[in-house]
Amino acid sequence: MFQRIETGSSGVVAIARTAPGQVAALCSGALVASNLVLTARHCVAHSLNSRPSCDALGRSHNGGHVEDVSDLDLAVYTGDAVALGTSEPVAHAIATVHPEGNILCDADVAFVLLDRPVTNVNILPLRLGHAVEKGDFVVPIGFGGGQSREIGTRVVHDLGRVLAVGPANNMKTGAVLGRYEFEVDNATCFGDSGGPAIDALTGEIVGVISRGASCTSHGNHVYTRIDAFEKLVTRAFAMSDRSALLAKRLK
Repeated sequence: MFQRIETGSSGVVAIARTAPGQVAALCSGALVASNLVLTARHCVAHSLNSRPSCDALGRSHNGGHVEDVSDLDLAVYTGDAVALGTSEPVAHAIATVHPEGNILCDADVAFVLLDRPVTNVNILPLRLGHAVEKGDFVVPIGFGGGQSREIGTRVVHDLGRVLAVGPANNMKTGAVLGRYEFEVDNATCFGDSGGPAIDALTGEIVGVISRGASCTSHGNHVYTRIDAFEKLVTRAFAMSDRSALLAKRLK
């Protein structure tokens, strides 16, 4: 199964977030329909705080974390490597779907509706039936470049073990998890944010990379559970279907 995940990783895409007067920021995401990308909320909004502090009840200790802005440009890229300013995007965002509010604790998940279908890459399945459990193995994938830290290079990380599922406070690693979050031991890097955690046995997406420790740290890598947001998933796919139908009618 791990080999199938690796060969099917083309469905993991890069997302560039730009706004007037700001340097472009690169995140990761997963194509879950031809015109729909799953990612992290902080990848599709203006950041108010680069280090969210949360407790096990999903409350913020340092105020609001993000805000929506109308002039934010989100571009999506495919391929094994992306160079901002050189690579050509395959699509742009026309809408985002995410939880309400400006707190990332227990809610760092979003969908990006695209202006056109993305072809020639794999569409990755979501697992909504049951939650990830302690001891499960997942494969994180993202454009953080891995140990080389070459941001923009897609890396299929080694198998990661789920250390804890929230609500929890892991004293050994320092991870504080809300009820919709889980912790993985395997390191993820800057640029991996928004990328999927894929169940090593089923090949389904079970979480989204949210926040955590440094690229070389063991543990304290926090993910948002996708199964906890079934209503959000339903709304995003409904928008995706309507957009695709409208595009067909306009042809």
